[in-house]
Amino acid sequence: MTPRFSLVAAVLLLANAAVAHHSFAPHYDATKPVDITGVVTEFEERNPHAYLHVRATDADGRSKEWRCESHGVTQLSRNGITPDMLKVGTELRISGSAHRRVDNECFFDMVYFPDGRALSVNGPRGAEAAAPAIAQRESMFGVWLLQPANRPTSGPQFMTDYVNEAAKAAMDAYDPFTMDPTYRCEPVAIRRGWFAPGTPLALRQQGKDIVIQHEWMDIERVVHMDEAAAPAGTPETTLGYSRGRLEGDTLVVETDHYKAGVLNQFVDLPGKPTTALLNTNQLRTVERIRFDRASNRLTLALEQSDPGFYTRDFPLSEAQYAPSDLEIKPFGCIPEQLK
Repeated sequence: MTPRFSLVAAVLLLANAAVAHHSFAPHYDATKPVDITGVVTEFEERNPHAYLHVRATDADGRSKEWRCESHGVTQLSRNGITPDMLKVGTELRISGSAHRRVDNECFFDMVYFPDGRALSVNGPRGAEAAAPAIAQRESMFGVWLLQPANRPTSGPQFMTDYVNEAAKAAMDAYDPFTMDPTYRCEPVAIRRGWFAPGTPLALRQQGKDIVIQHEWMDIERVVHMDEAAAPAGTPETTLGYSRGRLEGDTLVVETDHYKAGVLNQFVDLPGKPTTALLNTNQLRTVERIRFDRASNRLTLALEQSDPGFYTRDFPLSEAQYAPSDLEIKPFGCIPEQLK
């Protein structure tokens, strides 16, 4: 394989990458595909995003170093692309989308090897993608995976039509490309944990309480069962203080004591720079979690209100989760190198 690089003129079909990657659209342009052939000079084994460095040489002998992002190393490994395949000196080809603002950067969604293997960062497709049968669950406890796995979480947001003046000022001052807590590997809003694509979550009992754990960003919170209110002096945190009760077969979780934070990282408003959907310490959430035995699915209905920034309650957010045999692994987030 002769190292070279090229920018492909035809538009590639990158819909899977665009929706599976929670911050694809603000950073990368699917209408500007790249196709790069070269030698690996470094693979940054990181979460929440991994980076592959490839040195490519064109027909005139000019060398160019590319730094291309994809899913985190945990998700890539689960989908069949392991660090051993991307060692320094490996010859390969990658295809994906150009960065909107930075030269020689891209998001890669396919990896091609000299032996003919073509691997998608989103895992096998077609017959190869058939998942092993998962045993029938008997309760909400266990490991679960969001269905469908590819759900867009950036772009226009309904609630931007219902923000007050304080929220507008906060959104104008906010830069999601430098100020988002995920760049600092800090815990994030529970809404973002529930809808994180491609990473498992688990529910388990801990004494009389229930623990909700998300692999993404190592989110873990305790639902304190049958408490009327948070104890006096409870501090405000990103994840708040959660109290739970059972209503029939539904776990109802009420959470308050949030600190100001970020509900959605990227929000587009006409004529304005990309911003975020923010919250104040007046945020309140109610989660209704139920195991549906007939479909063998975990269901979520999430209610949110924040009178500090919004003139109405949020619309109901709903999702389903399939049982999974994945093991929840330490996420080990590494802070991003901001530009």
